[in-house]
Amino acid sequence: MNTTVAALILALSSLLSYSSGQPSGSIRGTVINEKGLPVQAARVEVDPLGGPPRSDLVREAETDKDGRFSIVNLELQAYKVFAMKESDGYPDTSFAFYSNHIFPTVTLTATAPGVDMVLKIGPPAGVIKGTVRDASTGKPVNAGFVLRRASDPDNWVSLSQPAEFRVLVPPAMDIIVEVSAQGFRTWYYGGMSDPLKRSALRLASSEETKLDVELQPDPGPIGTSK
Repeated sequence: MNTTVAALILALSSLLSYSSGQPSGSIRGTVINEKGLPVQAARVEVDPLGGPPRSDLVREAETDKDGRFSIVNLELQAYKVFAMKESDGYPDTSFAFYSNHIFPTVTLTATAPGVDMVLKIGPPAGVIKGTVRDASTGKPVNAGFVLRRASDPDNWVSLSQPAEFRVLVPPAMDIIVEVSAQGFRTWYYGGMSDPLKRSALRLASSEETKLDVELQPDPGPIGTSK
């Protein structure tokens, strides 16, 4: 979204809030990394702590060169707050797989409608990079990745990735990886289909590893033809 469009949306949101006569709040702050340095161009999102979000509210912002952000015209209620910059290795912690359900919250009220906060992100995730190809033809394949915490396989995330992929994983944690695409058998890191038995992948913060995944075509059920 360019700056002009964002400004128009923000202005319209302000006008609607004013005309309705409903009080509104704001969440402002600074995003810093694990070294305490401001993070430029990080994305900040806020989601209501309970109930569905309203689609007519601007609920995200990008930090400036000083790591500052501002999200205004919010309903007075409690919010979850997330910051991310995936290009620098800071994943989208609105996914429980990355946050493990730990995130900051704020509450906007009539007596305290504005909050100024510091959001700390980091340390950077580990990075899995590589390619996915058809094992028979060598052609690139767009695929889906399912990542699970080995200690809690029900805590997982599903990510659609291009043939040349880059995915982030929580650092210093055993992660189970599977890759799938329509028309192919699912590929499992470690070679086992049972997530409780197969080998896990573990990366340190900022550590990168390369995986070249070859998917075997799925011939389909026996007795059927393609």
